[in-house]
Amino acid sequence: MELKGNELTLIKKIKEYKNIIIAKHVSPDWDTQGSAYGLREIILKNFENKNVYVVGEKLNLALREEDESKLNKDIISSSLLITVDVANFDRVDFYFKNEVKEVFKIDHHLEVDEFAENKIVDVSAIACTQVITLWANQLNLKITKDAATYLYFGLITDSGRFLFEKTNGSTFQAAKILLEAGVIITEIYSQLFLKKLKLAKWHNKAFNMAKFYNINQIAFIKVKTKIFKDLDLGEEEIKSALTVLSGIEEVKIWALAYKTVGSNKVKLSIRSREFDINSVAVKYNGGGHKLASGAKLDSWRQLNSLINDLNNLIE
Repeated sequence: MELKGNELTLIKKIKEYKNIIIAKHVSPDWDTQGSAYGLREIILKNFENKNVYVVGEKLNLALREEDESKLNKDIISSSLLITVDVANFDRVDFYFKNEVKEVFKIDHHLEVDEFAENKIVDVSAIACTQVITLWANQLNLKITKDAATYLYFGLITDSGRFLFEKTNGSTFQAAKILLEAGVIITEIYSQLFLKKLKLAKWHNKAFNMAKFYNINQIAFIKVKTKIFKDLDLGEEEIKSALTVLSGIEEVKIWALAYKTVGSNKVKLSIRSREFDINSVAVKYNGGGHKLASGAKLDSWRQLNSLINDLNNLIE
């Protein structure tokens, strides 16, 4: 990543503020979680007298970050808010996001919402953790083993273990930096990819729930609220069943639609190896990347319309 003015501006802003809040996106994944925790560690280890708070929901736990209880009106109003891995301001998982003094955006998604005057957005990066790693390295900031571990979690998951299309030389450069900082990849892979029996059973069940369309070129798993009630699994664990549809030669586009307990929206994760699914996702309150996007429906009734739009990409 070529050093630009915005990379230096972020350093300037961190130095300027005593209180810094780091916010993730709603329904966090490992890229936003790893970005938030990794960036917090980098700031605390490289800058003196900083109060750094990570806010939002915890990954897979349906609990809020403990730092939220430490905040008050004075802290919030005097803070720099750094958003990580969030393309749309309404997806920033912080109730008081409109009350901070200033917002800085770090992201790798296509820009659909230019909500921050100052930002580092690299749409060529496979993960937000890649953006943060290369930024810290180019500014000669110390990346501790803990910070590197958090960042590597995001890098390996958003790149699909370096299998997804946007994996590039900079991705491997970031991986090299993190490994040299002390990451133990076998421990990370064990935590990420070893399954508990109940999760393996869910994946098997989910595959049998899949519906196939357009001569098996589109595959969908529909997860209704009752499944969340019946299974002792978190949202990210439920969503992980999307992987059972990847790697099938006939399937060109695959997706998982789900509705959590208490939600009035249907959330979708959509993937493809070749078609621009983002062009469809943006029509349904979503977006992301060309081959990996999310969407949000007002009801299950919209699902057929979305499937028809995905069909049109292939035909």
